[in-house]
Amino acid sequence: MMVSNYLKISSHRFYGAVTTLVMLLLYEILIIWESSSSIVIRNAPEAWLRNLLNFLGISHYHISFVMITAAILAVPLLYQRGLEVRKRIFLLLVIESIGWGAVSGLLIKLIMVKLFFMTGTISGSIIGDLGLAIGAGLFEELFFRVILTSSLIWICYKLIRLKWLSITVAVITASFLFSLAHYVGNAGDSFEIYSFLFRFLAGLWFTTLYSVRGFAVVGLTHAFYDIFIIIF
Repeated sequence: MMVSNYLKISSHRFYGAVTTLVMLLLYEILIIWESSSSIVIRNAPEAWLRNLLNFLGISHYHISFVMITAAILAVPLLYQRGLEVRKRIFLLLVIESIGWGAVSGLLIKLIMVKLFFMTGTISGSIIGDLGLAIGAGLFEELFFRVILTSSLIWICYKLIRLKWLSITVAVITASFLFSLAHYVGNAGDSFEIYSFLFRFLAGLWFTTLYSVRGFAVVGLTHAFYDIFIIIF
C-alpha cells in the first residue's frame, strides 16, 4: 500500500468512528476493572456529555450503554461504498499514533514537564491511568476538535467571510478553551500561566493533526501522549 493511499484512506470518518468505538469500549472496561478507583468523572468533556444526557432524561446507569450504542451505529452510517477496509490500516494507524504520541511526550519531558507538571501516576494504578489516558484522547478530541473546532469554523465563516481568517480565529479560540477546560471543576488543576500556555500550544498541535490526519490519528495520539506523560 502506497503511503499517499494510506494517508487518504485512514483519515476517512469511518476509521474515526471505529476508533471511537474501540476507545470507548476499552475505556469502559478499564474503568470497570479498576472499580476501586475514587475517580468518577475523569475529564471535563466527559462530565459535560454525561450531564447533557442526564438532563435529557437518560439515567446515570444507562449513559455508558447509550454512548456505546451511538458509537456502534456511527460505524455503518459513516461507511462509504467502495472504501477500503483492511486490518493493516488499523495496525498502521496505531503505529503512526504511537509515533506521534512518543514524539509529543518526549518533547514535553525534555522541555517543559519539569517546569509545569508532576510526573507519576494520577489514579494510583496503571489500569486507572490507562483509562484516564484513553478517556482524555476520546472525549477531549471529540469535543474540542470534532465538535467545537468544526462549529467555530462554521460560525466564524458566517461572520467574517474570509476562510483563512475564520479558520485561524476558530483554531485559536478552540485551543484557548481546550487549555482552560483543564482548570474547570473540582478535579481541575490549579491555574498557572505557564501550564495554561503549554496546553494552549498542545491544543494548536492536536488541532493541526486533526485537520491533516482526521480523528482516528488525533484521538489515538492524544491517548498515547497521555500514557507517555502520566506513566513514564
